[in-house]
Amino acid sequence: MTYRRTIHFSDTDAASVVYFATLLSICHEAYEDALQIAGINLKTFFTDSDIAIPIVHADIDFYQPLFCGDRIQINLTPIQLNETEFEIKYQVFNENNLDKLIAKATTKHVSINPKIRKRTFLPLSIIQWLRSNPDDC
Repeated sequence: MTYRRTIHFSDTDAASVVYFATLLSICHEAYEDALQIAGINLKTFFTDSDIAIPIVHADIDFYQPLFCGDRIQINLTPIQLNETEFEIKYQVFNENNLDKLIAKATTKHVSINPKIRKRTFLPLSIIQWLRSNPDDC
C-alpha cells in the first residue's frame, strides 16, 4: 500500500525540518487512506461505540531530514499479530530517490470494547483489510 504527500510548512519545526510527531501523524494519514481505499467508511469506523482500535505503541526512526516542499511516498504494510492486535510498518521515501529510506515507523493497534475497556476481536472489516492483497490499495 502506498501513500503520497507533500510536506507542508506547518509540518516543520523551528529548525525547518519535519518534527517526529508530525511524521507519525502523516503515517496515520496513510493508514486512514488505506482503510478508505479498502472500502471502510472512516466516519463509521472511528465513531463505532462497540469497538475502538487505539494505537498502544508507536516508534519512528529518521535517517534523513524532511523539509517543506519535499514529496514523500509512504509504503505501509499491515500485519495481524493475533485476534485482537495488528501493527503497521511504514517506510518513508523522498519521491526523488525511492532507493533511499528516509524514515521508518511502526504503530501497534489493539481492538477494545470502549464501554468496558477490554480487548475484543478485531472487526471483520479490519481482518479483511489485513488479509487483502497490498496491490489492491
